[in-house]
Amino acid sequence: MTPPDPQPIARFTIDALQVLVYEDRGQAGKAAAQAVGLAIHNRQKAAGKANVVFAAAPSQNEFLAGLVASTQVDWSRVVGFHMDEYLGLPADHPASFRRYLQEHLFRLVDLDADRLRLIPGERAERPLRTCLEYEDRLLAEPTDVVCAGIGENGHLAFNDPPVADFHDPLVIKVVRLDQACRVQQVNDGCFDHIDEVPTHAYTLTVPALLSAPVVSVVVLGPRKANAVLETLRGPIGEACPATALRGHPGARLYLDREAARLVL
Repeated sequence: MTPPDPQPIARFTIDALQVLVYEDRGQAGKAAAQAVGLAIHNRQKAAGKANVVFAAAPSQNEFLAGLVASTQVDWSRVVGFHMDEYLGLPADHPASFRRYLQEHLFRLVDLDADRLRLIPGERAERPLRTCLEYEDRLLAEPTDVVCAGIGENGHLAFNDPPVADFHDPLVIKVVRLDQACRVQQVNDGCFDHIDEVPTHAYTLTVPALLSAPVVSVVVLGPRKANAVLETLRGPIGEACPATALRGHPGARLYLDREAARLVL
């Protein structure tokens, strides 16, 4: 028997942002995957293909597993981007976001290299040129769907509070990572010690991420509860970059009970 679709234990709207809360990580990830799969399917039906930006983090594991299992997506008509990458890390480094997405999504759905547009993080000698080249790719294939998360410090991609700009004129830039962000990478198990975490990274900017008509954000676990509280109840501003989601009518925030415990 096919298991029933996950049903939210709470559903509400903050400004323009739709918020859905599920009992556990698995249900939240599956619900987000179903909605994103449908959005990709609808875009492919209307335009022939879909340009999708993916986040890379342990919080995305359940969502990506659900997307891999989806029957709605024609992966031969998906162009895949990713939203950030450490400066100086090669693609095969254990903490590389490209490696994560290859292992959790791209290889599993046969998304070939000719349909991937990935940030070459190892190109650290001329980062401005790398940014301009990636900007050209994004402008040539405008994003249809963004699949994101929120950091413990409220960041979107690597737009940490000190560098986030809701009116950023850039599409992609190199940023210095906030200390809280670097600590999270250790907490997530991506690095053994904070000294191993790179100090800089490439990131799509907040306006670039929110330019997509569909923005799906999956946030899971108790360590994200304070960030969720600030995102939904705090003032909109760069002190908590994720508050920008509240101005996007096509954004949905998927939470498990632990991440939502301070807002229920």
